[in-house]
Amino acid sequence: MSETKAAFDAARHLDAMAPALGLTITEEQRPGVLQFLGVAHLMSEILRATPLDDASFELAPVFRPGRTSDGEPA
Repeated sequence: MSETKAAFDAARHLDAMAPALGLTITEEQRPGVLQFLGVAHLMSEILRATPLDDASFELAPVFRPGRTSDGEPA
């Protein structure tokens, strides 16, 4: 039997995650936040569908701040 994937509910996600992250979203902000959550979800679906070879993963270099050529902090 195949499992049916529940549709992404941006409003439900926002209502659950905003308090968990300590965010206050006003009624004025809510439509824009919901729009961008929907866009983010669609982008994540594209990435999830991309086949990746586990052997191709390697760690990215680590940024370590230093000084510029004139000796000032970076």
